Amino acid sequence: MSAAPARETPTRAATGPAAFPRLFSPVSLGPLGLDSRLVMAAMETNLAAADGGVTPELLAYYRERARGGAAMVTVEFTCVERREGLGSTPQLSLDSPHLIPGHARLAEAIRATGARACLQLHHAGRQTSPRLLGGRQPVAPSVVESWMFRTPPRALAAAEIERLVEAFARSAGWAVAAGYEAIELHGAHGYLLGQFLSPFTNRRDDAWGGDEARRLAFPTAVIRAVKARVGQAVPVIYRLSAEEFVEGGLTIAETERLAPALVAAGADALHVSTGVAERLDTNVDPISAPEGWRLPLARRIRAAVPVPVIGVGVIRKPELAEAALAAGDCDLVALGRALLADPDWPAKARAGQAAAIRPCTSCNWCIDRLARKLPVGCAENPRVGREQDPPLPRVGAGRRALVVGGGPGGLAAALLLEGCGFETTLAEARPRLGGGLVASATPPGKDKLFWYLDYLERRLAASTVRVMSGTRADRALLGTLDPAFLVLATGARTRAFPVEGAERSQVAQAYDLLMDPAALEALPAAGPVVVYGGGETGCETAELLAGRGLDVTLVTRSPARRMARAAEFVYRRRLVEAIRGNPRIAVRDECHLVSIGQGQVVLRDGAGREESLPALRVFLAQGRDAGSELEAAARELGLRHVVIGDAASIRRIGEAVNEAYLAVRELAAGEAPPALAC
Repeated sequence: MSAAPARETPTRAATGPAAFPRLFSPVSLGPLGLDSRLVMAAMETNLAAADGGVTPELLAYYRERARGGAAMVTVEFTCVERREGLGSTPQLSLDSPHLIPGHARLAEAIRATGARACLQLHHAGRQTSPRLLGGRQPVAPSVVESWMFRTPPRALAAAEIERLVEAFARSAGWAVAAGYEAIELHGAHGYLLGQFLSPFTNRRDDAWGGDEARRLAFPTAVIRAVKARVGQAVPVIYRLSAEEFVEGGLTIAETERLAPALVAAGADALHVSTGVAERLDTNVDPISAPEGWRLPLARRIRAAVPVPVIGVGVIRKPELAEAALAAGDCDLVALGRALLADPDWPAKARAGQAAAIRPCTSCNWCIDRLARKLPVGCAENPRVGREQDPPLPRVGAGRRALVVGGGPGGLAAALLLEGCGFETTLAEARPRLGGGLVASATPPGKDKLFWYLDYLERRLAASTVRVMSGTRADRALLGTLDPAFLVLATGARTRAFPVEGAERSQVAQAYDLLMDPAALEALPAAGPVVVYGGGETGCETAELLAGRGLDVTLVTRSPARRMARAAEFVYRRRLVEAIRGNPRIAVRDECHLVSIGQGQVVLRDGAGREESLPALRVFLAQGRDAGSELEAAARELGLRHVVIGDAASIRRIGEAVNEAYLAVRELAAGEAPPALAC
C-alpha cells in the first residue's frame, strides 16, 4: 500500500505576484538580512530534556515550523543560569558547554530550511518557585512576591548582578558558536530583565535601581555584554513589555522614554509585547482578546527608536499582518500560536492561499497543557508535539468508514479517514455541522472558534466525504453501511434535572440556547431571567443574556469563588470578572433551585431558608453526561469502533480533535504492512 504524500516543503520564492507584498518584502535586522517580515515568536514547549538539552521531539517541532516559511525562527526561552533562573521544567537551557552540541543540531535544522535561527535567552528572576530551583529561594532586584508563584524572592547583591550579566553574555557566545544567527533577550512578561526595568519590581536605591537611568543599568549592561561577546555581525533583539497593566508598573509613556537607551546600548531591534505575571491575560491572550490589540503600542515604540520594531499578539490572519506593516505599526510581524495551528501559515500566505490556513482561535488549549507540565499541543492541529509521526498511510482504499457526529472531533476524524483512502460518510443529527463547537463559540468574546468551524467546513467541501446532515444514525444505518471502521463522536447528552416545574414552557437548557440561533432570537425583550448553574456554560449564558439587555440572576450551588472552575484558567479570569462587574447580573451562590412556577422560582440557601424570585425564563446549566447510545449497537454488529470527544468524557475541543487523530493513527498503524527489514 502506498503512503499518503508527505507535507511538501514550502518554497521561499513567490509563485507569482505576492498577495501580501509588504509582508513578503525583505528587511534587515542590523547586519542580518531576512527574506520576509514574518518571524516566529519564542514559545515554551515542554519538549526539552530534563537537563535542559535538545531532544529529538524539539528538533522535529522546530524543523516543521522552519519549513513552513517563516523568515526567522526564534527558539523558545532558554535559561542562562539553571541554579536560580529556571522558570519552568523542563526548560531549554544553555548554561553549560555540554548543551552546545544539541543546540548546534537545532540551529542547523532551522537553517537547513532557509530560515534564520535565533535563540531567546532568559532568566526567570522572581517568576519561579523553590520547587523548580531545588529548594533555593528565587532572586530578583527587590523583595516583591510574584502573584503567580507566591514565594518572596531575595534581593540580588551587586556582585550577583554582575555575574548574571556575564551569564547572559556567556550563553550568547555559546549560542553563536552553536550556529544561531541572532540573539533575543527576553525582557518582557515580568522576567528578570524586565524586573530591573520596571518600577513595580525594582525598588532598589543603588547603582542597579532607583530612577529610570538606574533601572536601565542591568538591561543595558546585558545588551552591551552580549553585543561584545557575539560581535557586530550578530543582531541582538530586545523583547520588552511596553505596558505592564499593573499599578506602579511600566506604562507606554515611560517605555517610550526608556526604549532609546536600549537601542543606544546595542539592541538592533525591539520586540514589543505587554504584561507581567500579575496580568497574565495581557501576555497570554484569552480567546476574547481583540486581534492585533498590541499594535498601537508597537507603533508608539517604533516612533521612538531608529531600529526595526517587531509587532506581536493575536495576529492570526495575513490581512492583519499586511495592514499593520502598511499602517506603520511595526517593521516585522511575529507569529506565535498561529504557527502551532498551522506551521505553513507563511507559505500559504505567500501563495495567496489565506483561506487554507488552519486558524489559531486563542482557545489556550496549548497553554493549559503547559501549565499541567505536559508537552505542548494544539486543539486544532493534533500534530503539534508529534512532529516525528510519519504521514498516515492509505490503508482504506476500497473500504468504508462511518463517522457519527459532526462536531470538531467528528469532522477531524472524517477528514483524516478520507486522507487514509476510506470511502467516508459523516452522519450528523442536526441540520448544521459543528456540534458542541457551536455552543462553545456563541458566548461573548468566543467567536474566534467559528473560524475553526469555517475552516473544517471548507476542508470538508473540498473533500470526497459524504455528509448526511439532519440524519440521526441508528442501528439500521450502521448495519446498512457496514463500515470497516466506525467513529462515534456523538457528543454528550443533556443531564436530567428532577425539579418541580422543569417541564414548564419557560424552562430551557442553557446548552440548547447556545446551540440554536433561532432560540437566541426568540429571547424575551426584558427579564428577569434565572440561570441555574455556575459552571462555564451557566456563566457564559448569564453574560450572553445580560449583553442582550436582560436582568439575570445566576444561581449556583457552590460558593461564588468557584464559578466556572473548569474553564481554561486565563479565560476564566476574564469570565468571572465580567460576571462580577456586570450590573445586570446578580449572583446567588450556595443556593439550590427548589421549584419553578409560573413567572417565579423558589430557592433554598444553605441555612434552609426559602425565597421566591421572579423569573420569566429559566435556563438550566446542570452539565451534560458522556456516553453514546450507539456503542451497544456497534458491539452487537461486531463493528470496529472508537468513541471520542464528549461521547467518551466531557472535556474540550482539543481532546476531541486529538483523540480523532490518535484513533485514526492507531487504525492506520494496525493496517499498514510492516516495513521491510533489508
